[in-house]
Amino acid sequence: MFNKIAQHYDMIMQPFDYNDLVDYLDDLIIGAGGDRTNVFDLGCGTSEELIYFRQLGYEVSGLDFSREMIEISKYKHPGVDFIEADMINFKTKKKFDNVISCFDTINYITDKKKLSKCFASTNKAMNKGGVFLFDFNTVFGLINEWEGVRIEETEQFFISYDSEFNYNNLILECKMKFFIKEEDDKYASFDETHYERGYTSEEIKELLKLNGFKLVKLLPFLKRKATKDTKLDRYQAVAVKIKEI
Repeated sequence: MFNKIAQHYDMIMQPFDYNDLVDYLDDLIIGAGGDRTNVFDLGCGTSEELIYFRQLGYEVSGLDFSREMIEISKYKHPGVDFIEADMINFKTKKKFDNVISCFDTINYITDKKKLSKCFASTNKAMNKGGVFLFDFNTVFGLINEWEGVRIEETEQFFISYDSEFNYNNLILECKMKFFIKEEDDKYASFDETHYERGYTSEEIKELLKLNGFKLVKLLPFLKRKATKDTKLDRYQAVAVKIKEI
């Protein structure tokens, strides 16, 4: 996953406001008692968000399983340390004050025990009192926002998403077909199949506690105030490391 799409990822994500996202995450870090010292991006992709963290004075680093994504990140951030590894079992050379994971990356870990291992690895990569930020798709969101067929089309690309949710294991299978316009006006086409598991807020809170974190805020994604509405497609979690494990 994400190997074929890597070279086109920034173009596909161009409409998204990364500056707004980083302002939001920075506010959450400061609000949770964190500092603008450093940030480690878990599942960093092409690391576009790290450009804006650097502008705020953070030292940055990241990890991704895709070699192609890591190569793009290194091109954007010369001299920055990036790790090619999975999110489940990883080690870092130093400990960080802040760890982020964006764009429902957490959901790509489709086994609850493996997600627990991911949180354990994250704990070991952080200083005590550090802030861990991540967003995740809910079961409700995967069913109501993704199941079925969706089309995304611009002058530069056409993408179809054909998704089916498995109610037994809570995993959504999304078959994607990409048609990307290239410089010679011809189209590159390829397929990818992605799998995401929906998680409940109770599961996330339980796994964080098990691995030395305290969930301090659970917000609707990109919102700054909590809500009692349980029918949300995506949450933003704000957790603080309270102990070593």
